[in-house]
Amino acid sequence: MGRFIHASTWLGGGLAALVFSAALAADAPTGYRSAEFGMSSEEVMAVLERDAVTQVEAQETEAGDLIIDGELLAQDEPETDLRYVFPAGSDQLALVVSFHPDVAQRERIVEQLVASHGEPWAEEMSAWWYEQLQGDMPETPQSLMVWGGEGDEATQRGRFVRLWTFEDYLSVEYLDTQRFR
Repeated sequence: MGRFIHASTWLGGGLAALVFSAALAADAPTGYRSAEFGMSSEEVMAVLERDAVTQVEAQETEAGDLIIDGELLAQDEPETDLRYVFPAGSDQLALVVSFHPDVAQRERIVEQLVASHGEPWAEEMSAWWYEQLQGDMPETPQSLMVWGGEGDEATQRGRFVRLWTFEDYLSVEYLDTQRFR
């Protein structure tokens, strides 16, 4: 799990850009597998075994975020490192990051995301986000694809899936920006 980064480090600078919503989105993500946005850390811990997540460790960061790390070892799925993030001052799931160590899985992951969330945002929108956020990344990404929800303000806006492609791994972020207040 050496690829994990501190969520507040680069999310903070990009949150202003995240609030921007577009009418180009499909269904908003509700979380990752059985872990739904807004669940408490206790509720998330209770569903991890059912989701085939092992090697579970919880820790609090210096900034006060609660982090739960684990490994997805589901049948017919690539081995994946996971990070569940509960922002400081809140016990509600706001971010799940999955790290895929095999870049060759990219097309399969894109197909799964399209099946779940429809077509990604237009290339121009992803390029705009890429320009806004890449400077805050721990290393320079090669590309970004974004899916997001345009539904009602209370439940869908501010929820996104972002697929970052790096030289030797993929990072998929399931993010509810409204929980980072």
